[in-house]
Amino acid sequence: MFARYISFLLFIFLIAKGGVTAATSESTTSTAEDTPSRINTLYLGYDLCTLRPKDAATFSLNGFVAGYSVDFRITTHHPLYLGTGLYVRFTTRDKTFHDTNTYDAIKAKVSTHFLNFNVPINLSYRLPLSETFNITPQLGLDFRVQAIGKRTTTISYPSGAHIPSASVSGFTPGSVNLFSRHVLGEQALRRFQAGWHAALKLQYDQFVLGISYGTDFAKLRNELGSSNLLVNLGYVF
Repeated sequence: MFARYISFLLFIFLIAKGGVTAATSESTTSTAEDTPSRINTLYLGYDLCTLRPKDAATFSLNGFVAGYSVDFRITTHHPLYLGTGLYVRFTTRDKTFHDTNTYDAIKAKVSTHFLNFNVPINLSYRLPLSETFNITPQLGLDFRVQAIGKRTTTISYPSGAHIPSASVSGFTPGSVNLFSRHVLGEQALRRFQAGWHAALKLQYDQFVLGISYGTDFAKLRNELGSSNLLVNLGYVF
């Protein structure tokens, strides 16, 4: 999977680089001189987080991402940038389970949500295709701290139904802190993760569309990994 995304970014880079090289030497020099030494971006977008248990089916959480990034040009003659920033992600998932062992259908609604803060370290190459349009392939590392991880179970019974016990088919009503070792023991999740991402940014004037995909190598739990697809719209200043 990692090699596939690296190959895709290299393919985009070569196409764009060919377009830039085709310009005259004078135009290329002028464009390089006009490339900013610092790029600030504010962005907001969609977050698809997929959890990947080792011995079970994957499942996804949906949410949003909002953040700020800053990139500094690190070479004189090439638009190569080193960047960082801070962004927050919130994802959630609701799923309803039915207990068919009872005459009256009993429902257990399980809501899971995460709130985390992320610090990326990015290496990117800004390729201007015109005065107002450029594309930027990017590779980077992500360092994440989970602020909130919570699972809430709500059990509902039909009117007049007999309530057999406090739990239904393995579901116990109430909220659980997913990082609590006191409650979950070895099943508790880790608050710190680290991973990688590959991204592509399309900028027109001061607006930028970003698409990013990445996975974790420091996981939520040894047998529980995750991947993230982010699509965002930003403003460059």
